[in-house]
Amino acid sequence: MSQVGRLLRSRFVRRGLLLAIVLAGLTLRVWNVNFDRGMGSHPDERSTACFYAPTIGWPRSWDEFRDPQRSPLNPLWDRNQGTRRSFTYGHFPLYLGVGMGQVLHKIAPLAATLGTNQETVALMARANRACDGIAVAGRLTIALLDTLTIVLVYLLARRWTPLRNTAAPLLAAAFYAFTAQAIQLSHFFAMDPASTTFTVLAVLGAVLMAQQRTLGAAVLAGAGAGLAIASKFSALPILAAPVVGAWVWIVHARAGTPAHSLGPDARSQVRGLMGMVTALVVAALTFFATSPYAVLDWRNFVQATLVEQGQMVRGVADFPFTRQYRNTTPYIYFIEQQVKWGMGLPLGLVALAGTVVAGASLARSLWRVTFTRTHTFARLRHDGAVVNLVAWSWLVPYFGLTGAFLAKFNRYMSPVLPFMVLFAAVLIARLWRDGLPLPERIGRTRGRAAGRVAASLLGIVALVGSVGWSLAYVNGVYGREHTWISASRWIYENAPRGSVLLWELWDDPLPKTIPGEPGMDMGSAGLRHIDWSPYEEDTAEKYAILKAKLREADFVVYSSKRIYDSVDELPERYPMTILYYEAIWDGRLGFELAAEFTSPPRLFGIVFDDRHADESWSLYDHPQVTIFRKVRDLSDAEFDALFDRAWERAIPYYRGADSPLSPLLELLGLGSSPGASERGLVSALVRLLSGTGGREQALSEEQLRRLQLDRPLAELPLVDEYRWNHTASASTVGAVLVWWLVVFVLGLAAWPLAALVFVDFPDRGYLLARGLGWLLAGWLLWMGASAGWVHNTVQAAWWAVLLLGVAGATVFRFTRARLREVVEQRRS
Repeated sequence: MSQVGRLLRSRFVRRGLLLAIVLAGLTLRVWNVNFDRGMGSHPDERSTACFYAPTIGWPRSWDEFRDPQRSPLNPLWDRNQGTRRSFTYGHFPLYLGVGMGQVLHKIAPLAATLGTNQETVALMARANRACDGIAVAGRLTIALLDTLTIVLVYLLARRWTPLRNTAAPLLAAAFYAFTAQAIQLSHFFAMDPASTTFTVLAVLGAVLMAQQRTLGAAVLAGAGAGLAIASKFSALPILAAPVVGAWVWIVHARAGTPAHSLGPDARSQVRGLMGMVTALVVAALTFFATSPYAVLDWRNFVQATLVEQGQMVRGVADFPFTRQYRNTTPYIYFIEQQVKWGMGLPLGLVALAGTVVAGASLARSLWRVTFTRTHTFARLRHDGAVVNLVAWSWLVPYFGLTGAFLAKFNRYMSPVLPFMVLFAAVLIARLWRDGLPLPERIGRTRGRAAGRVAASLLGIVALVGSVGWSLAYVNGVYGREHTWISASRWIYENAPRGSVLLWELWDDPLPKTIPGEPGMDMGSAGLRHIDWSPYEEDTAEKYAILKAKLREADFVVYSSKRIYDSVDELPERYPMTILYYEAIWDGRLGFELAAEFTSPPRLFGIVFDDRHADESWSLYDHPQVTIFRKVRDLSDAEFDALFDRAWERAIPYYRGADSPLSPLLELLGLGSSPGASERGLVSALVRLLSGTGGREQALSEEQLRRLQLDRPLAELPLVDEYRWNHTASASTVGAVLVWWLVVFVLGLAAWPLAALVFVDFPDRGYLLARGLGWLLAGWLLWMGASAGWVHNTVQAAWWAVLLLGVAGATVFRFTRARLREVVEQRRS
């Protein structure tokens, strides 16, 4: 055993290294936490800190708590206005942030006596009421939670049994500690990192359920799941983790249980079932305790979270701030942004490779268990694959759903990152342990040596790359003054008194008032703002407004790339607006570039230009500010010649080309086309939860009259005689026989499919196959009719049965030996 291996077996050494990693991660996450000095550069954080958090308070009585329209603890209701509010974020992190603000306010006098600088003490004192103080309190809360995630990643890696006493757990913790995306998100009062922390906790608890088989582990898994969902409702797929953990628990117990036995293993199966129920009940109770008004004010919660937020992320609601994602590729865009920017290429590529290998390894194991006899489910706990299985049980539905969204904000991938870096560490550790699978003629020893070389290279490249990239980000972004402050100071110093500054709606106006610097405000400088809306449709009226605004303005100020970097995704919709941006940059509109402010990642003199990264990566904490100064006015003829009636080429409300996955996304209810919220499975579920049940618009009397029939239904000519055919319905006996025959055929078709799921049942799910076949055939017919591919006819129903039969026959080729065994056992 190497000297490094011996050191890692020492608990003292492991804990010392982990402590160093955690402290480094915490330092990066709180570094210059007030980097924007109260500017509110993140719109979601600004909404939370300035609009919702100041209204949160403790109810004065139990009756007030129970009344969602009276309770100050309910972020979904405006008590002053008596109206609902669209709070789409997690309630639990909001409460934690408000609580942190109260704590900072209480200890501000103590901080003053300890010699803390006056500005920090003042910020702490107003952390319970002012936007900037609440924002910093929320940021500290999120940073502490994300630091906890580092520890949880380490503990989760320790549960990967063969890698317990290797460097893999420490490596996984270090990878996450130095993940730049996690460091950036920790600098905002955003809810995604909080949901990430509790998601990892839930997975850890579910793994313990499978490995240790205790109800305590079930409680941990349920509490983690409930807190994750209370932090962000999109974490709902995490409920799959404790279910799978309990399933592995039951499978392991069943493996040692003789037929008809009620011994310890049988009792363990019952405890496994109790563990699953316990985890789900604890999750529900935890969710209610930490997010009570998601239940007490359910209608408003569903409306804000599932209806309004759902329409935004899917692109059904055509919000300006999601137009940047038109024409982006589902799933691939997320992966590209995280690999290149969120983790940096060195760690990102290793993490991507590790994720692919982990997914392929799990798929191979499940294939062998299902279709061959070389593996059994009992091996899951012994080869460490249980961590892999539980992790993927929620990763697949979460990424499958979130990756399909039109809105692809980087923070949506926050819960995925801990598992990607975990898979990277596991890949490196396995290469070190098992070597490379080289041909036998080369030799096993050389394969192991080559594997250790590869593992060393990957580990060094990934770790050094992640450390370098995170340090470059913190140094370049948080080690410098926020660009809005620098740009504001330049404007105050260089814009003559009386100047008019043009800014754009849906972005922020500059200059901002600079705290603590007298004279650095609009009033003192004698400046005036005017605005225009580039996101409006290109029309002659918009052209006239733009021309008038440009003539009035002395400066044009872009506080970020938000608008000019998104309209170019829709050239069919914004030909005139795109021409405007091109013309102002090249000087044809009579403006010259006066100043530009950027603060990209930088380290050791190397600058990393990230202006082409996703907006949510490159805008909030280090936006590119561009200022143009007017040098001459254009005549009407010059304006007309330049724009040449470009608005006439515009396609109003054009949403971009359909994705290749659009038909599938529409079918699932994840489409972005107008009216998509009325179609598909997800849309139907949202309508069910919101209580609308269907279309919200009531039918008019004229529409109702058109739906009335002139003749009774029984007297109409039958378009399909099957339902009323005499053989099937003339007598009770005939109807029963036909019904039994149809269900029997459906059961035979579905039995091979049922055998895949109910692999441990004595009859391989034969009894359940009949109901399953009926449900699957009906589901296929319903989906086809809902998508508009077929009509709800008998012929279409038989086509659905045929599809089910083809699927069953295909699977039967691989499972026929096991099914024959069941039949022979029943005969004997």
